[in-house]
Amino acid sequence: MDKLNFVRDGGRKLPPGFRFEPTEEEIVFQYLSRKTFSHPLPALVIPEIDVFSMDPWQLAGDSDSEEDMYFFSNAHGCDNESERVTPSGVWKANGSSKKIINSSKRMPIVGIKKSLVFYMRSSTKIVATNWIMHQYCIALPQQEQNNCLVRIGEWSLCRIFMKKGGRQVEDDDANSYSASSSSPNYDPTIFNEVSSST
Repeated sequence: MDKLNFVRDGGRKLPPGFRFEPTEEEIVFQYLSRKTFSHPLPALVIPEIDVFSMDPWQLAGDSDSEEDMYFFSNAHGCDNESERVTPSGVWKANGSSKKIINSSKRMPIVGIKKSLVFYMRSSTKIVATNWIMHQYCIALPQQEQNNCLVRIGEWSLCRIFMKKGGRQVEDDDANSYSASSSSPNYDPTIFNEVSSST
């Protein structure tokens, strides 16, 4: 429950003027990749929570439901819908996965983004809600297997938000952020351990 309190208070602990709106490239290559390979994060603003152990409104806590929420979670839900079950429903994939490539082309890994919709269970059926999740996982291309992707690491990064009335939520929705994908903390050497293993 301490982690949930951290989420509730997280926005108030940020410095004045700080707004967390990462691009998809930053999500994958500045946060998720560093978490996966146990390297320092650019900012400690994303808590660790098993997002599938709670319903999305529980994750929101007292925060404004219009704000995007970001969590590090286990990566099991990247592969199997049966592991995306919550106390009141299930997260179901919506559309095909999207690859996220680093613009520097110096990293051997790629990001995989899955878009999910939360469905609530009732006594007779499941009903779609306005809760949306973008789940990011890291994969490594396997050259010897026609460039198929193999997921690596124990972490995923989840962006959860409430779909606003009349707003179309598409696969490239997170690309609308205005934040730059460049970062003074960019360090391509952290991926040497991956590239050397291929």
